[in-house]
Amino acid sequence: MNAKIGFFFNSKTRSKPLALLLGVLLAGTLLWAGDKPWRDKPYQQWNEKELQAILTDSPWVRMTPIQRSWLPGSDRDNTPQERSPGGLRGQTSPASPPGAAPAGAGEDSQQMNVVVFWQSSRVMRAATARHAALQGEKVDVDKYASLAQDEYQIVVRMQDMTPFRQHDDKYFQGNAFLQMKKSKDKISPTHVVIEKNSTGLVQDAIFFFSKTTSSGAPTVSADETEVQFSCKIADTTVRVGFRPRDMVDQSGPAL
Repeated sequence: MNAKIGFFFNSKTRSKPLALLLGVLLAGTLLWAGDKPWRDKPYQQWNEKELQAILTDSPWVRMTPIQRSWLPGSDRDNTPQERSPGGLRGQTSPASPPGAAPAGAGEDSQQMNVVVFWQSSRVMRAATARHAALQGEKVDVDKYASLAQDEYQIVVRMQDMTPFRQHDDKYFQGNAFLQMKKSKDKISPTHVVIEKNSTGLVQDAIFFFSKTTSSGAPTVSADETEVQFSCKIADTTVRVGFRPRDMVDQSGPAL
């Protein structure tokens, strides 16, 4: 499995139940109000409720609204195409795509949710793999969770991914960045992968960011207070903030 895309499962191990969790998140419902399972116990002991907490209401997941300025659902008319290069052919992300836009939703200004995952984290990788395993899928959770990641990977997903069909990966590479709150440093993606499902519909947009600068220094320093991800989607610039100090599990920082 390619280290740069270690969060992907083979299409035969795609977890359909996980799509239900993502659907809940897209509906704006948080499922967890208890302790932090990623700090309280090892991933081998996470139960279904705790997995829902991690996948919907944890420091590695952010959700923000966006006003739809494009014709809703037009991506579902997309003809299946070849996958983007980079080892993705024949693979899908660990979850099925979110549900379609609500029936009858045709207003240009309709609001929907954008979900952003800091997917390179071992917490997110462990959670998606363990959830699949608990659902009876054949996944080597330990290997998947411990696979080294060469770059930070941020996944963007929403109910209607039409804007990611209308523009290519180079467009989004030039219209997205990470910015550090403390240092003010801004870094652009090294590349972007627009991932399709087995029917050829856009499922995810995956943004890759270097973990080190040209001088070898970490792009996200140990004392950084917030990392903001920004991406232009249609007529809106989506911005969400991640707090590295909160992105910690039993083994330490987990970015």
